Amino acid sequence: MKLSQIVATVSLVIASGCLVNAYAAEHGSIDKVLGSASVGSNQHYDDISLVNGSVKMASNSSAKTVSTVNGSIALRDNVKLHSASTVNGSIESGSGLQVADELSTVNGKILPGSNAVIGGNVTTVNGDIVLDNSQAGRDVTTVNGDIKLTGKTVVKGDVVYKPRGKKKAFFGWNNSNKPTLYIGADAVVEGNIILQQEVELQIENPAMQAKVVQQINDGR
Repeated sequence: MKLSQIVATVSLVIASGCLVNAYAAEHGSIDKVLGSASVGSNQHYDDISLVNGSVKMASNSSAKTVSTVNGSIALRDNVKLHSASTVNGSIESGSGLQVADELSTVNGKILPGSNAVIGGNVTTVNGDIVLDNSQAGRDVTTVNGDIKLTGKTVVKGDVVYKPRGKKKAFFGWNNSNKPTLYIGADAVVEGNIILQQEVELQIENPAMQAKVVQQINDGR
């Protein structure tokens, strides 16, 4: 193979977002119904799949798909993943996280730490999302949570607040607590800021304010 062909091949692999395959998976997979999983520093696994348990990964470790149902995912610095998801739990990381695809949870916050690179969506339903000097390759979405974009964060897709279900108050239906969207002066949303509910806006850059799209249906 010619040198030019080798360079082109390497460039294609990098462009495809294959962030995880920098390490060979030397420890196989972890698959449990009961029990947590702990990955040591510089250890590299295939898939990690739990039902009732949390995942902890030390610095400079890697895995492909990391998932649990009832448990949190706690990552230290410079962890590499294909994706991470949970249902009842948060996803938190130190700095330098690299995720080829998405981060998602239902009941929990997503705090990827500073300088994270996430190739896909960042999604939760009941939880906050904080991105600091980071990049999200697609949409950032929540329902009942705050979103905070600080530093030179770039969201290449949309920021979306999906519609909320109504909460029963003593004298009827009430939905008075607004979530907050904060976008710092140097943060960029390349798509739109789609609001399908009332949101408290704290947007420091007028160019980002112009991207706000109201799609609120009050049912009347």
